Amino acid sequence: MLEAVFKGHLAFVIIAVVISAGLGIAVSLFSRNRTDRPLFLALWCSSVVSTLCLTLWSTGGTQGSGTCVVNLKVLEPFTTEQGLLNCLLFVPTGFLGVLTTRRTLLGAASGVVASAVIETTQGAILAIGRACDTSDFVSNSVGSILGALAAFALLKAVLGEATPWRPNTSRMTVVCVSLTAALGVVWLTSIQPRTVAATESIASADSGQRAAITRVVRQAFGDYYTIGEVTFASSGDSGSGTLMAILPVGYVQVNWPGANEITASLDMSDEGKPSGFQIPGAPTKITSPEQAKGIALAYAKSHFPWGVPRSDVRVSAVGENAGLGWLVSWRRYRDNVLMPMRLDVQIDRAGRVSQLSAREVSDVDVPAILLDK
Repeated sequence: MLEAVFKGHLAFVIIAVVISAGLGIAVSLFSRNRTDRPLFLALWCSSVVSTLCLTLWSTGGTQGSGTCVVNLKVLEPFTTEQGLLNCLLFVPTGFLGVLTTRRTLLGAASGVVASAVIETTQGAILAIGRACDTSDFVSNSVGSILGALAAFALLKAVLGEATPWRPNTSRMTVVCVSLTAALGVVWLTSIQPRTVAATESIASADSGQRAAITRVVRQAFGDYYTIGEVTFASSGDSGSGTLMAILPVGYVQVNWPGANEITASLDMSDEGKPSGFQIPGAPTKITSPEQAKGIALAYAKSHFPWGVPRSDVRVSAVGENAGLGWLVSWRRYRDNVLMPMRLDVQIDRAGRVSQLSAREVSDVDVPAILLDK
């Protein structure tokens, strides 16, 4: 998240750190004779300001301005890396809030209120270019609550007690009513809610999904590649979606739950060096489509034998003057009707598999022709 937002903005990162640290020092000095916990107060204020810098830093775009996504799938953010990072982001706010005030509810509420203000601001102000999303509010709020509970447990363990919150009722009533009214006015005048059943999310694959994509990768490339991170992009409430495995030189995508379609991209070298799958015994310099066809056929028979029998094969150049090699494609026809299977193998000029697309599907029955042309 940090890299995605701040890459190329080192100056802002430095400024944000200076502001947060400067505020913390100022608060510590100012409150030294006014509270017995100036350090905790300074750290609490610094954590809030640094969070504001992170979440309200302008991306320069206009995404989500004037709208806010209301995700009905409340627990969805906790299945994604982004959601978990958003949760962890607010843990210090709740934790330091309780250590500072010795009030568990106040510490937890500080993060919840801050998140509500942040999401409202993101949705209402065009210049920020950040998206308002209730998933962020939920994950932020849970993070603040978890931080507050952790501080409560720590105080109970160390001091033997943790004072519950006994607020000044009249003062807190005025603050809560005023803040709620202000947020309500902004929502009524500047934000249009957009309700969704679930957002398309990317989460870490579970053990079953990882096992499925591992089988497919091993079928396509044996033990040639080490499988790195595996993620699952959901396409809705049906549970279907796409698995992606990161390889040292590219990636592999597989459909879920069928796991019968694979797309692989292996030509990821920044230096122009061959980075695809090396086929044992294949020549290392390819100069003709016939050579590419022979290599692709040997590969297909070894790794995807279902795609070769009774299929038509076609070879086409990729790039200007076949600079990226040749694409060898297998398609099957029954009674001049194209079947749903497919197998495409791209062989680069170094004799390696650089791209792969395969769909293993049984042929379908072709009904009898009732009318001629």
